[in-house]
This record gives sequence, C-alpha cells and structure tokens, in this order.
Amino acid sequence: MAPLTDTERSGLRDQLLDERVRMERQLASLERNFAELVESADLQPPDDEHDPDATTAYDRAQITSLATATRAQLVNVDRALAAIEDGLYGACERCGRSIGVARLQALPAATRCVTCAATG
Repeated sequence: MAPLTDTERSGLRDQLLDERVRMERQLASLERNFAELVESADLQPPDDEHDPDATTAYDRAQITSLATATRAQLVNVDRALAAIEDGLYGACERCGRSIGVARLQALPAATRCVTCAATG
C-alpha cells in the first residue's frame, strides 16, 4: 500500500475533526442526561410497587458506560490527530507498513493495518 497523499491526509484530518466534534457533543449530552437522572431520582417520591433505585442504578451505569466509551474514542481521535501533526499517521504501530486509505476512511483512528489488527 502506498503512503497517504496530502489530499488523503487532509481529508482524513477533516473526518477526524468532524468525529471529534460529534463525540464532544455526545459526551456533553450524556453528562447532561446523567445530571438530570440524578436530579430526578432525588425528587421522586417513594414507590412501593417498583424499585426505582435499581432502575436508576441501571440507567446511571448505562450512561456511565457510554460516556467512558466516548471518552476513550476521543483519546483515540486525539492520538490520530497528533500523529497527523507528527507525520506518523497512516503507519501501522505494530509493523510500520501503511494502514491503507480505505481502512482509514472507514476507521480514521485506526492504528494498525488489517493484518496486524486481525492477529491481535
């Protein structure tokens, strides 16, 4: 596979920046939802028929899990953006070969080529 052209690198950088904005918005929304959940749980009257604490705990865990995954994705996007700035973007971190433009267009924060990703 050939190294990325300047045009490909620029397009992938734009894709990463767009993805970063989308993830920041998603994270902000999750954080708002979590705060609203905590606030509404504090305001709910006791319910003898249901276990609102269990439902609230489940919802909190779900939101926390999604927020954690989004933060991890943000870290990966930031690493990819830093690699672009450092001139290292597009090279497999394991074998050093080109990751390939098709893979990077599908997964712009990918750090391994298909072969290395498949072997773990």
